Amino acid sequence: MLATYPRTSCVRIFFGPGDGLPPTAWSDQRQRLAQVPTDADVIVSHKDPEVDAAAFVAAWQATGRTGRLILVPHHEPEQQAGGDPTPAAFRRSWTRTRSQVGDHPARHDGRLRLAVCWTLQWVRRVDAAGRRVNDWRTWWPEHESDAVDLVLADWYPYDPKARNPFRPAGYEDPAAALAIMVELSAATGRPWGIAEINHPRITRAGDFPADLDPDGSRCADWYRRMHAWAKANGCQVWSHYHRDEGDLTDRTVEQHALRELIAQEATAPRRLAPALETLRGEIARRWPGADRTVVDATHHVDHRPNTRGSVDAIDVNVTGVDTDVLLTAFQRHPAAALWIHAGTAARADDGWTRRAYAGTDPGAGRLHLGIRPAEAAERDPRPWGLTEENGMDAKQLLALLNDPAVARQLRALPWQYIGGGIPRGMSTLGVLNELVVTVRAIGEVVAKQSADPAAVRALLPAQRADAEVMAAPTNGSGGAVDLDALADAVAARVIAALPPDPAGLSRADLTAALRDALTGLPG
Repeated sequence: MLATYPRTSCVRIFFGPGDGLPPTAWSDQRQRLAQVPTDADVIVSHKDPEVDAAAFVAAWQATGRTGRLILVPHHEPEQQAGGDPTPAAFRRSWTRTRSQVGDHPARHDGRLRLAVCWTLQWVRRVDAAGRRVNDWRTWWPEHESDAVDLVLADWYPYDPKARNPFRPAGYEDPAAALAIMVELSAATGRPWGIAEINHPRITRAGDFPADLDPDGSRCADWYRRMHAWAKANGCQVWSHYHRDEGDLTDRTVEQHALRELIAQEATAPRRLAPALETLRGEIARRWPGADRTVVDATHHVDHRPNTRGSVDAIDVNVTGVDTDVLLTAFQRHPAAALWIHAGTAARADDGWTRRAYAGTDPGAGRLHLGIRPAEAAERDPRPWGLTEENGMDAKQLLALLNDPAVARQLRALPWQYIGGGIPRGMSTLGVLNELVVTVRAIGEVVAKQSADPAAVRALLPAQRADAEVMAAPTNGSGGAVDLDALADAVAARVIAALPPDPAGLSRADLTAALRDALTGLPG
């Protein structure tokens, strides 16, 4: 299978009734688990209630694998066949699993995930009136729900409107086929994934009502569309059931489609989350150094692109870095989720309590910083507080200067000044208004006593329009201010003070924005 599908990043291994969870399966090269690529996610499901999950997880941890372990206690319990438990036994088993590995450090850093797994044909089953006849909540461990990290399901064809609901005449639209997973995710508050999926070709030879797809091209296209829709709608993990009707050994067209999807996942671009780009820049300015930060490390799942193509972690080379300062700033940021350093880890949702790190240690010279895997956190624009800058870059400054409301505030600020000999309770504008009123009154007295009253009145402020006053700023010596020269000088100082901006901000653009903001500013 690995030779047929190179670069596979997810493998599912099933232990049937009576198999238990043998820890030796991780090290015995004759076993399937030992052959799984070290960086691949492994979905391990079992049917037995009295298993030693702690020993199994410890054996996995000892291998130093970098992929996630997704453990499913009681695969498809709703089937009620082959030793499946009663609902009460199912709940007791989840309590046992949670007590053994629910607080495992690998679960805190996201490498160990606990999951439920149901068959969607069972969940989607409806009666003649279109009402669902089965309730997934029967097999939801409500009492241990805080230990459930993922909701998984096995998808197989089902159309209640077809003559044979399990042999519909067409390939179901992905949105209709997988909408139930989005619904289950919303109801449980957990992300979702697909543990098993396959589809036989729709032909009469396959007991379907028509020869719709004799060469498999429609089925291959269906796989591509299903995968694309799932990825765009939050699917966290996906594995194909390559047995029985899903055996693609002789179905080369569908094989090619799966190899395409695997290659697509393996070569997905690594785009660092914008919030971490901000952090990366602040670290570089505070502690300059070559290769200070690493994006594509393999020791932690955070470094893999998520369904949005975003990488939510960086590693920092701590040589010459004050780690206490860095961690203090990191932990204050709303987007921060996890850090790992020198065998110790801490998480935001655990109150930043320091615990022993159970995963592959990044080493004393590395500091792993991860943010919350949510789009709002990834795009959080707030600074991390590692530099003395106020967090404003050139683009933000230009946008502010072009904002009419900001320009009005700039014009108003000089007149709001108080202190410096200005009478208590008055501002600069209040004093000037009082002076104008006083000058007008005195001027009127002088005009009445003058031989030429008209000449005196012509000199009074009342004879000049307010617009003329506002439009004639001076340079302090009575001459007019050259706003172009002033704006250009300020722009030069601002450009020199700002950190390098890869997007680029021209001095001419900033000069023009400053000129507009200063226009009308009183002298």
